[in-house]
Amino acid sequence: MSVGPTGAESGAEISAETSAAAGDEPNGRGLPRVIASAPWVVVLVGVSVLAVLLVAAMLSFREPEQPAAWTPGPPMVLPTPGEVTATPSTPTPTTASSAGPTTVPPPPSGSSTQPAAPSRTSSAAARADADRSPEGAVPGAPATPAEPVDTGVLSASYQVDSADPISFRARLVVRNGTARSSDWTVELRFTGQVSGVRASSGPGVSVTIKGAGWYLLSGAEPLDAGAGQTVDLRFTRVGTGEYPAHCAVNGDACSMG
Repeated sequence: MSVGPTGAESGAEISAETSAAAGDEPNGRGLPRVIASAPWVVVLVGVSVLAVLLVAAMLSFREPEQPAAWTPGPPMVLPTPGEVTATPSTPTPTTASSAGPTTVPPPPSGSSTQPAAPSRTSSAAARADADRSPEGAVPGAPATPAEPVDTGVLSASYQVDSADPISFRARLVVRNGTARSSDWTVELRFTGQVSGVRASSGPGVSVTIKGAGWYLLSGAEPLDAGAGQTVDLRFTRVGTGEYPAHCAVNGDACSMG
C-alpha cells in the first residue's frame, strides 16, 4: 500500500522546483535583453561619448587668442612757412572820373577885356614841329616806346599762371638792365613736394637738377643790354606749394608776382 505525499511535502517540492528554475538563469543575462529590446539607447550613448571627445580635442588644440597688432597710419605732413601758397594780388582797375568843363566867370561889368590874340611865335613853333614829324604819321597813334633805361642790374620775376592738384605752370622773366650783354642763371629751390620741371623759351634755356626741388636755369646765349627773356615753366608736384622758398638770378633775389 503506497502512501501519497502530504500537503506540506507537496508545497516544499513545488518551492524547490521554482527556486531551481529561477537559479538556472544567471543574473548577467538581464542587461543583454534590455539592449536587444531598445538598441537606440546604445546609439545615443555612443554619439554622446563621441561628441564629448570631439569638444575636448578642440579645446585642447585651440590656441589662445591674441589681440591684433596696431598698425600705424600714414605720416601727417604739416606745411612749412616756405610751402604757403602766395596768391598773386590782382590789381583793381580804377576808373578815372572825367572832369567836367570848367566854367570861367564872366568879367566884371564895365571892363573892356579883349580876347588875347594867338601868339605868332607859338604858331610858328607848331608848324615847325609838324614839318619835322615823320611821313605817314597818323594823328592819335600810340607813341613809340622809349628805349629801355639802364638800371645797372640784372633782374628776374617769378609768377604762377595756373595750378592743379598734381602740377602748376609758372612764368619766369629775366631782364638785363645793364649797358652790356650778360649771361644769367636763375636758382629755384622748392620743398620736397616738387618732383620735376619742364622749361621752354624762344632764345633757348637749359635746366640743371641739383637735387629734390632744386633747379638751375640758364640762358642758351647772353642776354643783350636792355633786353628780356621769358621762360615758361611746368612743374609736377605732390601736395601744395607753387612758389619757391628761394629764387635768385646771378645771386640777387627774384621778385614774386
